[in-house]
Amino acid sequence: MSSTFNILALVTVVALSGCAASVTRPSGSQQGLQAQARPTAVAFVITGKPSIQASSDWHTFRAEWRTAFASVVAGAGLPFSYHETDTIEAIPGTVLVKINVNDYRYLTPGARYGFGIMTGNAFIDADAEFITYPERKSIGTKRYSTSSSAWQGVFSAMTDKQVLAISNEIVQELTKK
Repeated sequence: MSSTFNILALVTVVALSGCAASVTRPSGSQQGLQAQARPTAVAFVITGKPSIQASSDWHTFRAEWRTAFASVVAGAGLPFSYHETDTIEAIPGTVLVKINVNDYRYLTPGARYGFGIMTGNAFIDADAEFITYPERKSIGTKRYSTSSSAWQGVFSAMTDKQVLAISNEIVQELTKK
């Protein structure tokens, strides 16, 4: 009886954990950022074209970004601030990461668990511009994209894991100096 319970518990944990998201960067966006010192703080703003911002899940999607980015930046030991626009007052040494979402499909783990492959694929295609303050100098732009496969079932990475993966890539780029 206990071995059956242990196997069932293991299967449940694996099913609920899901796979990690992988981030791809098209070949044109592989260059590093212009030389700079490690930032003293990170500011963040997320935008998208009007048709994307009109999506019914845009506010939830942005909240996923704020949460993930705040967590990753805190893990790097840096102060973090979220802004609605790129017009900010910042301490010298701050890098503003301006995310421009080109396209996305928002899927929650609950939707995947409930409807399986019928929910389709989650994906994100976004550009990140890195701007130093107070100079307001762009030090680089990179494209990031992720996708899931409905055929992975409950194991595919949904939007929350994809956003976290992109946030990790961006903060690693900023702090690798």
